[in-house]
Order: sequence, then C-alpha cells, then structure tokens
Amino acid sequence: MIVSLFERGSGPGTAALRWWQRCPFAHVKTAFLLPDGSWKILEALGEINRVIWRDPVPADALARTLAFVDAPDPVDEARAAEFAAAQDGKGYDYAGIGAFLARRDRTAAELQREREGREVWFCSEIDFAIAAKAGRLLHARMQPFECSVRDAWISPVRIEIPNPLPRT
Repeated sequence: MIVSLFERGSGPGTAALRWWQRCPFAHVKTAFLLPDGSWKILEALGEINRVIWRDPVPADALARTLAFVDAPDPVDEARAAEFAAAQDGKGYDYAGIGAFLARRDRTAAELQREREGREVWFCSEIDFAIAAKAGRLLHARMQPFECSVRDAWISPVRIEIPNPLPRT
C-alpha cells in the first residue's frame, strides 16, 4: 500500500503557502506499507535541506491521507518503494519552490532543462514521481516539477481514507 500524507504545517511561511495554493495543506509526504508489515515514509524537508527515508513517528498518524482509487499491483508498489528509498539523502529543491512562489511561467522544455542532472526534490514533486513509478499519474498532462501540494491533493486518481499508520 502507498498513501500520501497531507499536513497543514505551522507558522507564517506555511500559512502563506496554503493561501497561495488555495489549499488546506502546505506539505505532503509518501508512506509505504512494506511486505514485512512495517511502514516507511519518504519526505522532502526544506528545513533540513534534504530528502529522508524514515520510520514513522506518531505525528504521521495525524495527517490526512489519500490512497489510489485503483491500487497498484505489488510489482509496481515495490518499484515505487525502491525508487523512494533511493532518494534518501538527496537535496531539497528550493529553486522549484521559488518558481511556484514567483509564479514565473516557463515552458516544459525550460523546466526539464533545469531538472536534468539535478538530484533535488520538493515534497509534492517527489510524491508525484512516486505515483508515476507506481503506474498512477496524478494528473495526465503534468510533470512532477509542475505539481503543487494542491495538485497532489485534488488528483482524480486518489481518494481520502482513514490514516492507516499506527499511532504509537
């Protein structure tokens, strides 16, 4: 199982981001139920300037949760989890966030050139890339670097479910 966890965040920066996106959330992270029954979370964190593959913490169980309407098959889920684990330690994409906030329109070719050779992510971008690895595009005509938290939240391929993570 792959789920996306959405959080409001706190502070003036996240309030501004929520307002700008017209979305109740400022952050998304992706959780994986592994074959051994344990959970792992992939999260892009600007405050520590990197992507982390980690065990859940109690606060994760409080996030609003979306799952795919049609669950990916186990092979696609395993491919997505392997991709996610390989992103551990990569950098945070401040330039991508800056482009969103500046509302600077760029062509897809310009955006792709900026991404080539860089191993950085922002939260909704990596959530989108994971969904694609699982064979579930969040939006048909969008690239990962174009995906905001709002876009991830309103994707037609997911539905809200009760948060399945343990509260311990």
